[in-house]
Amino acid sequence: MALLSHEERRALRQEQPMCVALIDIDHFKSVNDNLGHQAGDETLRRFAQIQLPALRAGDVLARWGGEEFILVLPQTPLEEAARVLERLRARCADVASWTDRPELQVSFSAGLSAHVAGEPAQLVVARADSALYQAKRSGRNRVEIA
Repeated sequence: MALLSHEERRALRQEQPMCVALIDIDHFKSVNDNLGHQAGDETLRRFAQIQLPALRAGDVLARWGGEEFILVLPQTPLEEAARVLERLRARCADVASWTDRPELQVSFSAGLSAHVAGEPAQLVVARADSALYQAKRSGRNRVEIA
């Protein structure tokens, strides 16, 4: 939250766009249930390792809780942020990303929202969260925009 507040202040000061995405690994409970919690922990680590090289300088991917991650995209308009998320989703879907542990391959659902000048960061996160739930209701393995 401290980083998000910092980026929010910077976006306002520099009059730059900022987007936030909440990412949830699909069917993560089945990984833990079928392969064990160590495999679940390894899945989370590998997910981050697969995604980090595809991020741009300044983008921040962090664990939000459980199997959720937050992605802060400073100086990024909504259309570009959507392209970033689709690129990340494609990396996750690529079996080559998981060749040494194919049983850990997962997909993700994401909700994306753009920061509106003057609003608290909690509202942009709340909109991303609502979009994430819509992505899950719509079949998972997709990105929804708030």
